[in-house]
Amino acid sequence: MRIGIIGAGMIGSALARRLAPLGHDVAIANSRGPESLQALASELGVRAVTAAEAARSGEIVVVTIPQGAIPRLPRGLFDGVPADVAVVDTGNYYPSRDGRIAELDEGKVESVWVSEHLGRPVVKAFNNIYASHLIEKARPKGAPDRVALPVSGDPPATTSASARNTPSVASVTTTADTLMTCAIMPLARPQARPTPRPSRIESGTP
Repeated sequence: MRIGIIGAGMIGSALARRLAPLGHDVAIANSRGPESLQALASELGVRAVTAAEAARSGEIVVVTIPQGAIPRLPRGLFDGVPADVAVVDTGNYYPSRDGRIAELDEGKVESVWVSEHLGRPVVKAFNNIYASHLIEKARPKGAPDRVALPVSGDPPATTSASARNTPSVASVTTTADTLMTCAIMPLARPQARPTPRPSRIESGTP
């Protein structure tokens, strides 16, 4: 599978480190440009690209940057990207890191806020696992100590044309499963009901 990763921090690097050896074609970007990623790309066997190229590099594109950096992504980043490309949001809102974001403080769901900035529906995943656990706690199917990973997003089958093009959580759960990291807990939400706040399923919560 072709996978683009926007963000080369702890989660982005860990995902690339796990996905590339499994045979996936991974392109990774950061805010400083591909030149700054050459050493990491060579080490992991992935391609260093710009954010715009990463957005167009995959059947899945993972956006894994601090919540406060989302508005600084290039405008129109996903313009022209096919509707069936799933965009994954791994972020959690931490005011101490991100600064205060009024809409989130007033109750807007983080993934909805991210979706509005990106101009794309998003699937929430990988926001409840530490980067080190993606590497250290990988387990094959059937292992009794596999970690559970929630994956949530809108269902694709609805009446509006735009909603029919919303990527299913299926492609994301399949990719997560191939990481041998976790038992998957798909949480596709019923139509017209709010997505659970990511803070309820992030690391350290019940």
